[in-house]
Amino acid sequence: MEEKIKIDSNLCKKCKVCLEICPNVIYEFKNDIIVTREERINLCFACGQCMAACAEMAILVKGLSYEKDFYLMPEKSDHEKPFQQLIDSRRSVRAFKNKPIPKEELEKIVQAISQAPPSFPPLKTELIVVQNQDIIHWTLPLMITMYDELMSGLKKPIPRFFIKRAMGKEKYLVVKNHLEPLLNIKLPSMKAGTEDAIMRKASAFILFHADKNSENAEKDIYIALAFGLLKAQSLGIGATVIDLIPPPINRTRELKNILKVPEKNEVIASMILGYPKYQYKRAIKRELKSVTWI
Repeated sequence: MEEKIKIDSNLCKKCKVCLEICPNVIYEFKNDIIVTREERINLCFACGQCMAACAEMAILVKGLSYEKDFYLMPEKSDHEKPFQQLIDSRRSVRAFKNKPIPKEELEKIVQAISQAPPSFPPLKTELIVVQNQDIIHWTLPLMITMYDELMSGLKKPIPRFFIKRAMGKEKYLVVKNHLEPLLNIKLPSMKAGTEDAIMRKASAFILFHADKNSENAEKDIYIALAFGLLKAQSLGIGATVIDLIPPPINRTRELKNILKVPEKNEVIASMILGYPKYQYKRAIKRELKSVTWI
């Protein structure tokens, strides 16, 4: 049976970095060499921390390789100022130029999303990148139809009761306090095709989905989503999270088929993208509900 972790004693310089960096303390220094603790070897979930930190590339974890799964860290520089400028200048964009985004730029955003740290390996996040305008135009009416049916159900006591029970308290409150008032006003123009309150005439959108039975997928996806938003901003591409997109996809088989969402998966989040039609002149100050220093 192949070993889960191999340590090349000829390469190892006994720096002991792996002992401290492994989150599950799998390594130990014994008889003047670095070895793995047999009783903890099953705790290795191939996070790659030890291989990433080993200067001599003396550690090999099963399923990982230095050539395929790692790259050299960029040279150290002052990251604070450019990062602060990036987050200060980022806005949610909902007015876009009629200009397609080159695939190479979308690939850069996908690459940034893939670098988001997961709660634990393996990565559960799956993406569908939609840049075909015909598909965007085909899917929009189907999404509007789903919301039209939802609003019809909410107007009747019995269907409303079952909708509330199916959604759960938190999601139902969002629908009641935010979505329902919005759709009461906007739905007629959305159905008439005079207002696009879902896609916002975006050039592309990205679906974040995962197996319904995967662990911590939702948390991982929202972290990955933040990486995507910031990368888009760095490329001069406007991006916004649109919560109106996932529900109709998850509830409409035709939409799932058109967008190639696996049957066992659920779309958890979505992001629309396009080149901003207008430039913001100032940022909006925000304050957290509270900050407690102890």
